[in-house]
Amino acid sequence: MRHIQKQGAPKALSDWKKHNRLAQQNLHYDNLGREQRRPMLQALLAEQHGLCAYTLRRIDLDCAHIEHVLPRSQHPDKTLDWANLLACFPGPQQGCAFGAKHKDAYDPARSPFVSPTEKKTEQLFRYHSTGEIAGLNDAAKHTASEAVLNLNHVSLVNDRRAKIQGALRQRPSAADARRRAERLRTPDANGQLEPYCVALAQVLEHYAQQLEARAARIKRESRLPLANRTLSATHPHKVPRPARQPENR
Repeated sequence: MRHIQKQGAPKALSDWKKHNRLAQQNLHYDNLGREQRRPMLQALLAEQHGLCAYTLRRIDLDCAHIEHVLPRSQHPDKTLDWANLLACFPGPQQGCAFGAKHKDAYDPARSPFVSPTEKKTEQLFRYHSTGEIAGLNDAAKHTASEAVLNLNHVSLVNDRRAKIQGALRQRPSAADARRRAERLRTPDANGQLEPYCVALAQVLEHYAQQLEARAARIKRESRLPLANRTLSATHPHKVPRPARQPENR
């Protein structure tokens, strides 16, 4: 997942809430019409740069729905709270074995959960070159688990792995890998991010670190005497210390 910086609610929602301010019983998501929901979804898509909040798949108006982080069934007072709303895959009438539809009525107010609206979201998950994701604390592990978002569903893992292998197949230099990772975190001219951008960026950064560590090791070894350099290549962790010189007595 990636951190989502929430913006202001769209005018369609603000106007509707203002129009119904004297009838508090009407202030519930279920009472919104298409003329409110569609611009709300458009605003969420723009806020998220065209990616599903949980899976980082590409989404648009035809394959996304409005997700309530705190479920409507248990938090009726939060159904119109813009901070509680996200755009997620799939469309409203479609089922899915992962992500928001799989999460369903799971309540983050009562159970461990990492919301993408939290600033440190990305730091709590690690993507691997296999396409798998791992949580780095208990809440993140629970969030990614099959019981909640099921972020290691086979279709997500396969999609992420294909993107990652495609990038690594080009064997970029460490500098190129870091530049690509930086671009992946920056929306393009249309305000869009690349699908699975965080997964690919993390793997490229790790790849760059490995190349840089190898280059640094080779540079260190090049400064050793030839005999030690040969030993270092055979036993990289057993480079002998220089012989101690006899003391003058």
